[in-house]
Amino acid sequence: MSLQFELLTESPGQWTSASYVIPEIQKKEIKPFVVLSLKELEGNPDSRTSSLTNSSKFSAVRAVVRHVARSRSATKEPWCATDIRNFLENLKFNPECAEELTALLCTDKIYDNIPRHLYIKQRLDNMQWKIDLSLCQNNIEAENANPERAKEIIQRDTHIILILKLTDAQTKTYRLSISKFHELRYVIASALKSMIVLEKRKCMRQD
Repeated sequence: MSLQFELLTESPGQWTSASYVIPEIQKKEIKPFVVLSLKELEGNPDSRTSSLTNSSKFSAVRAVVRHVARSRSATKEPWCATDIRNFLENLKFNPECAEELTALLCTDKIYDNIPRHLYIKQRLDNMQWKIDLSLCQNNIEAENANPERAKEIIQRDTHIILILKLTDAQTKTYRLSISKFHELRYVIASALKSMIVLEKRKCMRQD
């Protein structure tokens, strides 16, 4: 699975309601719906939007355009047509509609006027870590430390180096003491536990 396809399909639950009308959408409706959707995203809604007789179909296409436009901000690479087409076909667009919509969504210039508040933040793509003993080893040698003192120096001067790679190809490097590393682990574990508790609540479930 490519990173782009993973990005597009990371929240499948949001398409539950749209899935009922997507198979009914016709090819001739795709381009007008995309144009109206982009106008809304750019902050210039067209008056024709309020008088649409097939508003449920338009809402489904608008949701797709909005999702793809927001996700586009998380990658510097143009959309892969195959990933977009597979994403649309998984949503049950018929092949003709999927082909038409793919051609439009893979045109990079349509995203030029999307407001920045609709962009999504960069995500973590990969994380690596390693232990840096160089400082504590130098200090142990400099002090000619006995075993007990050496343990104190190791605890104090050992560092964990975190290397984070983001979805926009940026690399962030952080140097943490052992105590700060354990503090980070605790904060992350607490956040994950809170998320699990929230997901179990009825109000957070999607029908």
